[in-house]
Amino acid sequence: MFKKLQKLDYWIAVPFATLSMLGVVMVFSATQGTTTALTNFIKQALFVVIGLFGAFSLYHFNLKTLQQMKLLRQILGVVIGALVIAKFMMPAVNGAQGWINLGIVTLQPAEFLKLALILYFAAFFAHEPWQAHVPLRFQPIARVKAWRWPALALFLVFIMPDNGNGLILLLILLAIFLASGVSRKTIALIAAIGGLGFGFLQTIIRLLNHYFNFNSGKHYALARLTSFVNPWDPNAADASRQLLYGYYAIAHGGFFGVGLGNSLIKPYLPESNTDFIMAVMTEELGAVTTAAVLILLLILVCRMVILGIRQRNQYYRLLLFGIATLLFIQMLVNLGGVIGVLPITGVVFPFISGGGSSYIVFSAAIGITLNIAATQKREVSIHPADTLARKDYK
Repeated sequence: MFKKLQKLDYWIAVPFATLSMLGVVMVFSATQGTTTALTNFIKQALFVVIGLFGAFSLYHFNLKTLQQMKLLRQILGVVIGALVIAKFMMPAVNGAQGWINLGIVTLQPAEFLKLALILYFAAFFAHEPWQAHVPLRFQPIARVKAWRWPALALFLVFIMPDNGNGLILLLILLAIFLASGVSRKTIALIAAIGGLGFGFLQTIIRLLNHYFNFNSGKHYALARLTSFVNPWDPNAADASRQLLYGYYAIAHGGFFGVGLGNSLIKPYLPESNTDFIMAVMTEELGAVTTAAVLILLLILVCRMVILGIRQRNQYYRLLLFGIATLLFIQMLVNLGGVIGVLPITGVVFPFISGGGSSYIVFSAAIGITLNIAATQKREVSIHPADTLARKDYK
């Protein structure tokens, strides 16, 4: 088991470990001065331990097991069951019903759905590759059976409503489709249908909320969108408060920050240890540290893309591109909301924000990436003429 550690890809492992440790520190600092600071610190440290153990386990796991479509459908079924419980049996939080409260911890099924869909479609295209010069209606991906579970899961995410994670899921699928060789015309058609469906779905949800008072008449997601368009509007003061205080925190921090734990704005940020943790970090540690964090994440993403380009195995290549897209889009959506170039969607920043569901998913994704990277190095080290050894490793 430990012999495989010699093949560890440090371009992945070092940024992952560094960001994880910084995340524990920032979660504690972002809630310092509150009654939950120590609890949040202990929880996040525990999540990091669980995540590192999970990544280590997946690093030594036989990924061919996760290529079985029957198993992947069962995993999707479990995630869908969790989404149903979150939507219809749990109270709303900030206008959305996307969490399962277990007392000690709170789970967010939409986070697990991201990795589940990456695994599902990577395995699907590995088994049923896109066939050039074959009409879309005859392609395996066009079958109803292929979309039955993924479509239901996406529908549940959007009706929560969880627009941020829904957008990330759609972009992940788009990246996997591009990498699998799906024609541009087909992707354009899917994107157009998805955009129209999203627009109509949100309209239907708002009409139902208006007439049947499903969410007590509070259109929280709509208010966030309105505050993004004009955060200085006095009529949208409550909805835009988070964004404005995020601006103040970033401006107050400057290049080098005011010092760890010395933030003056974090008491006014309702989600200081999750959605707006980058604003707190910029205030306390400065824009230089924020830039370093972004560079570390970009190193992770670029390394995954490079490994994917070099990879000849379709399944591994799609996994790498899907995970790289997940990290990159998650980073963009969170940071875009903090600096006001995108609507605030409640999406966390990878590895830095507090939260067990997201961190465990990201750690599992890193474990899979390290596993593929080690397999790639192992195959390169085999002499091309040694067909028996190559057969053992495939």
